[in-house]
Amino acid sequence: MSQQARMFLQQAWQALQAGQWQAACDAAHEATRADAGAFDAWRMLGIAALQLGRGELALQALQRAHVLKPGDAGTALDLGGLWLDAGQPARARPLLADAAAGLPGDPRAQFRLATAAYAQGDFEVAARGFEAATRLQPDWVMAWNNLAAAHGRRGDYPAAIAAARNVQALAPEEATGHFALAALLSNRFDREALGDGLRAVEEALRLDPGMADAHRIAALLLRKLDAPARAEAHARRALALAPDNADNVDACGEQLLLNDKPSEAIEVYAAALARGVDAPALRRQHGIALLQDGRAGDARQALDDALSRAPDDQRAIAHLGVATADVEGGEAAGALLGVQRHVHRIALPTPAGFRDAASFHAALAEDIRRHSQQRWEPAGLAARQAYLSGDLLADGTAAIMAFEQALRAAIDAFIAGCKPDPADVFLRNIPRDYALHVWATQAAEGGHIDTHIHEASWLSGAYYVELPPAVAGDDDAHPGWIEFGRPYPHLAPAAAAMRLEQPRVGDLLLFPSYLFHRTLPYRGAGERISISFDLAAA
Repeated sequence: MSQQARMFLQQAWQALQAGQWQAACDAAHEATRADAGAFDAWRMLGIAALQLGRGELALQALQRAHVLKPGDAGTALDLGGLWLDAGQPARARPLLADAAAGLPGDPRAQFRLATAAYAQGDFEVAARGFEAATRLQPDWVMAWNNLAAAHGRRGDYPAAIAAARNVQALAPEEATGHFALAALLSNRFDREALGDGLRAVEEALRLDPGMADAHRIAALLLRKLDAPARAEAHARRALALAPDNADNVDACGEQLLLNDKPSEAIEVYAAALARGVDAPALRRQHGIALLQDGRAGDARQALDDALSRAPDDQRAIAHLGVATADVEGGEAAGALLGVQRHVHRIALPTPAGFRDAASFHAALAEDIRRHSQQRWEPAGLAARQAYLSGDLLADGTAAIMAFEQALRAAIDAFIAGCKPDPADVFLRNIPRDYALHVWATQAAEGGHIDTHIHEASWLSGAYYVELPPAVAGDDDAHPGWIEFGRPYPHLAPAAAAMRLEQPRVGDLLLFPSYLFHRTLPYRGAGERISISFDLAAA
């Protein structure tokens, strides 16, 4: 390196140390002119340009520095950060991975790598990176906040909630921390957690009364806590504060429907669509509001339009069936939905390792009774006087693992036999890859599952583990049976397409997730223990 280049480098270094960014930039620039192969000159030029907000110059300088010294982790960190800030996480991530490996003790490197992974939808890597950043810098509020978001996207709500509580503790006067915790707790179904969420969102609103998102989350929490009037007030406030936010439109319209105010819900949806706040879900909800208001023909047209934009919207398909029954009758609705075509019964074989079916079902029933996530009548779900297990597969007992293996084999065989049909609302949406959620229901006398659909999946099912004597009887009321096709009472058409199935231990029922269904209560001794699943496109 020439003497002149060394002189400029010394000047650039001294200016950087003094925070004199323009002087550092000028001196480093001169050093690159004196010696175009001087890594340190390009590196310092990039640093100074970053401080001056001159992104294009910083990018050019850091790219040159990276070419000259590709193993320099600091350069990789700054260059990767520039690409990340430019909205190009795919270009940023390899650089940031090198930076994180080369600077294992630098929380910034871990944080930026996690941010790039999050932007690409890789929430596992994002969670690991944000967790590393919080371990290296435990008081970094943003790292904890992002860790909560990453765990939330992974569906690990306990870990997400724990991270959000750290945000709340580190920044008690910041509304966003309380809001983040409330938003996560709103995904829970136990009343204690929902109560914690309500207290958190109320604190967020005390700190920032104009936070529209917090009013929306308050509405959701109050809905689950059976406070519909208060929920409506918050939903209306969220919409007033941010009327062009589609989530706020949806929350307000949905709460109005739940409060039996369909005409007001129609106005909310129609006004939003007229303003250009458009989404398939809003068009579907507009159709549902029309249906609830007794305008089946208009509802049918709106729901058809929504499905043309989102063909796999299970809620839209379900309500289109109701509208069709109102307009054309139950037979037409049944043909549309495939009530007779698409409910299938499969007898699962007894898994290896068990003496017989009776011993397998006895072990499986006991595992369900003792499940670690067993919850009584969770808030906001359809179970009445019954337990739900949460994620059944979280307890990896021999019987549960054997059941999972048999279930997956049956599902795979079923999907392999499905032939795509663009004219069929079920068969036009066959997933190539899928994710499975499995849970169990345990009910005694009087326990049942209310009318519902499974909105976030394509295929659902029920497997019967233990049944009370009443189910096997010849009672015309069919106690303990599963009924398909009957919609919510406030939507019931004059004629609906109905189907009843008698549960049998060892049988698996498969059906489209959009079919309204419920279990009928029974009287007498014994328990009704079943396993349900949802299969969604991965």
